[in-house]
Amino acid sequence: MATASQPDLASLRVLVTRPVERSAELVAALTAAGAKVLTQPLLNIAPLTAPHHEAELQRSRQLFMNLDCYQHLIFISVNAVSYGIEAIEQFWPQWPVGVKVHAIGAATAAALAARHIDVDTVDNVAMNSESLLATPVLQRLQGQKVLIVRGLGGREYLAEQLAARGAQVDYAECYQRLSPALDREQFHTLLRRQDINIVCVNSGETLHYFHSLLQDAALSYRVLVPGERVASLAVALGFTQVIQAENAGTAATLAALRGFVNK
Repeated sequence: MATASQPDLASLRVLVTRPVERSAELVAALTAAGAKVLTQPLLNIAPLTAPHHEAELQRSRQLFMNLDCYQHLIFISVNAVSYGIEAIEQFWPQWPVGVKVHAIGAATAAALAARHIDVDTVDNVAMNSESLLATPVLQRLQGQKVLIVRGLGGREYLAEQLAARGAQVDYAECYQRLSPALDREQFHTLLRRQDINIVCVNSGETLHYFHSLLQDAALSYRVLVPGERVASLAVALGFTQVIQAENAGTAATLAALRGFVNK
């Protein structure tokens, strides 16, 4: 039994795969709990660039210019806040009246709060699309307009469900996710040398890249995934050792690891 002076995750050697700008909190929490941590981002965040993404950039600018026409504004991630707010403030130095702001994830809500933007769901933070969709204010949306701020591409589930409730849904895509160019053999050698026994992925996209990079060798690793959807993806890919966290947040990640260690 771990005590306050005895870290309880000392048996774990965890690979953290979050983008570098989003990994510090989790790395610090894991280290404080006694785990040995290796960081290797399997997803990088980058701005959209002209001329390659000129169409997306122009569309987002137009949507932000007309932000006062929307009843709801949803930020998918901290990156959506970082890139989206910068673009919005070019047109709206004073926030438009009547637009309810929603965040997915506690870190996203905190990023908005740090910019003095009131979040409609601040007292009951939605940690994923499913929990956001359960909030009362998003149940009846007939005739209302919703703008989702996100990265290029991504999951369609949230928009589909909102549209089914009567909303007109638009995307403002403000950044892109890029897979790093890693050498398969060097990466696998690094994991073996560090004797990694938990690979922590925070999205289905990251999981897919880990699997495609190491191929069948990836299936020998125990993966920690955020939620039922990514757990199902892991099983479908052939992973047999899957730890399911409630969501991608640091607290949920540590809770899942403690549950695994103490079972």
